[in-house]
Amino acid sequence: MTARDVWNDRPVTFVEFSIRDGRPVDEAFAVDAEQGSFQLLVLSMRYTDTSQPVFATVDEIFALPFRHRATLARLAAKAGFVNGLRLTDPDAPTPPGNGHDTEAAAGPPH
Repeated sequence: MTARDVWNDRPVTFVEFSIRDGRPVDEAFAVDAEQGSFQLLVLSMRYTDTSQPVFATVDEIFALPFRHRATLARLAAKAGFVNGLRLTDPDAPTPPGNGHDTEAAAGPPH
């Protein structure tokens, strides 16, 4: 959990769910990526202090103001990481480059 893992001014955490419990995630991703991401939040995101789910349904998330979309996407990425749908933690620091990337960008085209 990072300081950015907050909803309604309350810290949140992410729990793993079973393959059986994850079937709605598969179905939601078949509709579109956003619905799948929101289903991840419904199943995985919990308030840290009570372990209660933050959202009861995907429809509850879709009813939120549009301005929350970027935050919800980042939180869904965290839920995906915890549940094995992402290989890297979206909050992990970016590894330093080896210097070659910078030189290639600054040099003449080949």
